[in-house]
Amino acid sequence: MGRLLQEIPREELSAWLVATAKALPDFGKRLNLFVARQSPPEVALAQYRATLDTLIKSRNRNPQKRAREAAQHFDGLIAALAAEFAAGRMEVVMAVCVDGVRVLNGFLRDNADPKGKLILLVGELSQLHLKAATELRPDQSALAVELVEVGQEAALTRVFRDAAYDYRDVLGEAGLERYRKAIEPYWEALHLPRKLHWHQREQVRAQMLAWARAQEDPLLRAAETGRILAAVAGNAAECLQAAKSLLRAKEDAAALAVAEKGFALAIRSPYLDDSWLDLAILLMERATAAEAVEIAWVAFQARPDPDSYQLLRQAAAGIGEELIYWTRAVQRLQEVASVWMPPTPAAK
Repeated sequence: MGRLLQEIPREELSAWLVATAKALPDFGKRLNLFVARQSPPEVALAQYRATLDTLIKSRNRNPQKRAREAAQHFDGLIAALAAEFAAGRMEVVMAVCVDGVRVLNGFLRDNADPKGKLILLVGELSQLHLKAATELRPDQSALAVELVEVGQEAALTRVFRDAAYDYRDVLGEAGLERYRKAIEPYWEALHLPRKLHWHQREQVRAQMLAWARAQEDPLLRAAETGRILAAVAGNAAECLQAAKSLLRAKEDAAALAVAEKGFALAIRSPYLDDSWLDLAILLMERATAAEAVEIAWVAFQARPDPDSYQLLRQAAAGIGEELIYWTRAVQRLQEVASVWMPPTPAAK
């Protein structure tokens, strides 16, 4: 077969390929990718971009088949980009990976992905982009802005969420600083009265936390993580996580403030999670003896059980009022018809 093809005049073979590509769309898409690989970088980039939108077009109305066809076509694109990587054409790889992520994100916004294959391909494109960036070492400022912007555009697919951390060696200090400036408008929008969509909110939060994790200094890393978590914390567990980070950064006042917020959220919630007790202990350890008893009593009232009573008993013993708080605890347990009752202090 190969020998026969070599004997066919080039003009005739080219005309046949073009005619076949028009008649068979799938073959045409593969041919376009092949042509791009054989072209100079500038021409290849234009060819890839012209081909990208065609990779998701389908006449099939069945959602599962549409997704399967798109996945097959993007498999071909990724194979072509892997060959480009092996050939050392990193600029082409990076640019097409970004465009591919955008196209796939748009497809997934409007179409189903029943078997989750397209989401996996988004991940493959982002990993290939990282590998190419690590080899190429592009302009740090431009890369930082691109990672933020594409991450926001493709928030639905969660791509580049951890980019600041994953690319930290490529970005360097200057790139990380530029990344923080680039994400600031999105961070500010997170706190406006008009709420962002949940996937955008989570994307900004994750991008900011990845930036904090990328900081080399441990204290700065803990402080930034704590501040970010504190700013977006909406429940007791998130407040506890923020408080712990701030304590590691030796920012005790900020840690106590967010712990108090978390404790207040916990005791008002009809469904207490395990964070409420940890928050109570954190606050009690940094309070006076009298304040610690009050915190323990509030915690016990919110969840009257053996764990919270043990905390209350220890705090009350510290100010010599164990019997008084035992009596109050028994009354509270009777109010909620508890089958468990604590032994009297004298019985111990």
